[in-house]
Amino acid sequence: MNDRATIAAFQEGDEFAFVTLYNRFKAPVYVFCLKLLLDEELARDALQETFLRVYENRDRLLKTTAFRSWLFTIARNQCYNVIRRDRRTVALHDADDVANAASTPANVLERSEQVDLVNHYLAKLKVEYREVLILREYQNLSYEEIAAVTRSTVSSVKSRLFKARRKLGTYLEPILQPGDGLGAEPPGEQNLASNRP
Repeated sequence: MNDRATIAAFQEGDEFAFVTLYNRFKAPVYVFCLKLLLDEELARDALQETFLRVYENRDRLLKTTAFRSWLFTIARNQCYNVIRRDRRTVALHDADDVANAASTPANVLERSEQVDLVNHYLAKLKVEYREVLILREYQNLSYEEIAAVTRSTVSSVKSRLFKARRKLGTYLEPILQPGDGLGAEPPGEQNLASNRP
């Protein structure tokens, strides 16, 4: 069953379709939450809350044509609830926190030193920059989808992506070999996650 048929079945109350959607999207949603919150337990909680909200609000899905955008909007809201509740900011996390977040099973595919380095400096970005990078580079959402998730405009998304990539490139430039740096490619063409989850 393809995504469209599964979503239609879920809208009609098919419990198996919900389980199918959960199994299909739980990994990308968890990775998004983990990279935004930098905490395994909080990310698991946000994942569960996200799918609980999806299940409880399936009637709202009838009003949207983009399931993935809707799903990541809910996940983003859950993450921001946690950030507001716990007053967690990037500045409060030290290198040990980032290292712990990067060693989770969800990041098994991200073994290379370069990707670990990107994760380390990704955690130093402002949360509003980090989220657009995660959605674009790790989840491969379009600019339009990211704008829908973040409730902003496409131009705002592009601007934040440019600033985030430039800041990340500044962090990485002294470390990476010549030709490997993020500054070597135009901002719109960079691929930060060569091993996307």
